[in-house]
Amino acid sequence: MTAPAPLQAPVVRTFVPPALVLTVCLSLPVAAHAQDQRRRAAVASETAVAIGPLLGPWMRNEELSEDPTTTIQAGWRIQRLVAPGLRELVQGLRQSLDTVLIRTPAGSVGLLDGRGETRRFPLSGRPRTLRGGTTGRIWMSGNTLMIETVAVDWLQIEKFEVRNAQLVRSVELKSQHLPYVTIRTVYDRPWMALGYAVDVNAVPEARPAKVRIVPPDRGHRELLSGTVEVETLVIDPTISALEFVLDGKPTKRVRKRPYRARIGLATPPREQTLEVRAYDDRGENIGSDTLVLNRFKTPFGVRITGIRSEEGNGKTAMQVEAAVSVPRSAKVARVEFYRSEHLAATIDDFGEYAGSAAAHTIPVEALIEGLRPADFVRVTARLADGGEREDAILVQGAEHQDEIDVQLVQIQVLVTDVRGNPVSGLQPDDFEIRENGARQQAESLYSAHDVPLMLGLTIDSSDSMLSIWRQLNEVAGRFLDSSLEAGDRAFLVDFDDTVRLLQPLTGNKSLLSRRLGRLIPFGGTALNDGILFSLLQYGSESGRRALVVVTDGADIHSRSKPRQSADFAERLGLPIYFIQLEHGVALTEVKGAFVVTNVTAHLDQRTARRRLNRISQQTGGRRFHIQLADDDPPWTERLAQVFDQIEEDLRHQHVLTYYSSQPLGTPIRPEVRVTRPGLKLRSAVPLDGIE
Repeated sequence: MTAPAPLQAPVVRTFVPPALVLTVCLSLPVAAHAQDQRRRAAVASETAVAIGPLLGPWMRNEELSEDPTTTIQAGWRIQRLVAPGLRELVQGLRQSLDTVLIRTPAGSVGLLDGRGETRRFPLSGRPRTLRGGTTGRIWMSGNTLMIETVAVDWLQIEKFEVRNAQLVRSVELKSQHLPYVTIRTVYDRPWMALGYAVDVNAVPEARPAKVRIVPPDRGHRELLSGTVEVETLVIDPTISALEFVLDGKPTKRVRKRPYRARIGLATPPREQTLEVRAYDDRGENIGSDTLVLNRFKTPFGVRITGIRSEEGNGKTAMQVEAAVSVPRSAKVARVEFYRSEHLAATIDDFGEYAGSAAAHTIPVEALIEGLRPADFVRVTARLADGGEREDAILVQGAEHQDEIDVQLVQIQVLVTDVRGNPVSGLQPDDFEIRENGARQQAESLYSAHDVPLMLGLTIDSSDSMLSIWRQLNEVAGRFLDSSLEAGDRAFLVDFDDTVRLLQPLTGNKSLLSRRLGRLIPFGGTALNDGILFSLLQYGSESGRRALVVVTDGADIHSRSKPRQSADFAERLGLPIYFIQLEHGVALTEVKGAFVVTNVTAHLDQRTARRRLNRISQQTGGRRFHIQLADDDPPWTERLAQVFDQIEEDLRHQHVLTYYSSQPLGTPIRPEVRVTRPGLKLRSAVPLDGIE
């Protein structure tokens, strides 16, 4: 289809009766309008089909593209003759050509350039007035998209076509006073531009999330029973009903937002499986999620529970009793009892406890002869996978305790000095722990090197991130590579107008890098959904935790309410670090059309900023703000510095442990404070818990 030409009316010379003339005169405009509407609709439909291969995000290929500055300088040697409007166009051309995103919202073609500015043209080819008093229109010429932009003293013609999986764009600039210049730019898809090979078999595509269960509110390590309220995160807009299923039996169907239900759990509490099944308006099952309730994620630990004197064979001996807490699916290989540094007894047969796959406690005991008051007793437990824990106690002053379940509580702590810098070199005695008002003895304090990290990286992949995607990918990749040590794991989540688990938990840095490179910036912004979905990835995983969220916009497309992500973040308590990138202009999509708004005046941006500030403060994280328009220093350097600060925090995390005296299943609410002067406790997060 070629550019539409002006229509000329035919000359009519035949005599027509006056009455008929009046009828024809009245009906012709209506008929002509209807015919014009049908023609434009046909043109729009044909254009929409032909433009398909051009749609989506593209990044400039530096090697194959012409440098616009060099080309312009060669064509326009007399710089003082360049018209002011044309000079302004030339100055921004290099940045605008760096990326391009093409889409077809609401019967139009929208182009987002590398400066974050958008032009929109009707698919029908009708001219449209653009910013700065210019006029533009589009049409298809074969497989080539043509865009003509006209101003008072210059003309710009752009041609877009796909050749060998690349987008080729030529920009012709013409002026009354100067010779025209043509600039040729070649684009690749983002993952190709970043140097990532497309291997669908090796790296399967992440599918958008449908629905997730938000764990019911409870106290730390509390068992749930009776009636509880269950909330959900519904992401897929085609979901019209949720069915709640408990232990395989449907209990309730909900057809209205916010898709929550009150579910009756067993009394007394026991392990139960809750499932939600999502249905569309035709009644078809399109997704589901499952959550196991009242399943303990018990940490591995051992504790000496008592020592009592025994007389036998004329020798003084001590009966030493201990309890070993075993995580789910773990196996104890052996337990060793020591008199000071001398091995006194070994146990490797655990009877009825040997085959248990559930989290449990194993009572063990051994008779140790020759103990003196100055000696100490040490008990060491080893798992089949090589894990090891020990406990020690002086014989003098040791008292027998009733048999207890070992409830080792782990608390992730981050301590700073008066200037807010994280500190190290801490000891268990630097902390005071109180449980339900009663003071508890700190057992151990582990450094970040001793406890594996579970790191979440959540990235905004909306349209407006395209112009900075190349640099962001590089800096974020370096952060993942440097912050993960042996034994650490990370997951990747990306969100636009939906949410995807791009990469589940893994310690494979190469895989994380490849998955990061496959992110495609294309869509709206569902920030609240992205935060809540990311928090749900932690489940009952043990170890240190942190979440880093990178975004440049306010929330537009979330199905969840801001309260859901904020409340769950506060309840979970793990530190959340927000990095907000601001362009100076923000892109908002309203009914499929791009609208450019001023960020500093945008109410949603300010609201999001306040909410993210509150969440980061409540969880012991931080919110960083980076203005992309500032060049001193470049924003990439400032972003790298922010990631360095986050990494510094992660390296100074500690895990404080103590033994709780509360019965199994009773909620535990530990309160922690730092006793060393000049230090401040930024965060204290209980780590072990119930799924």
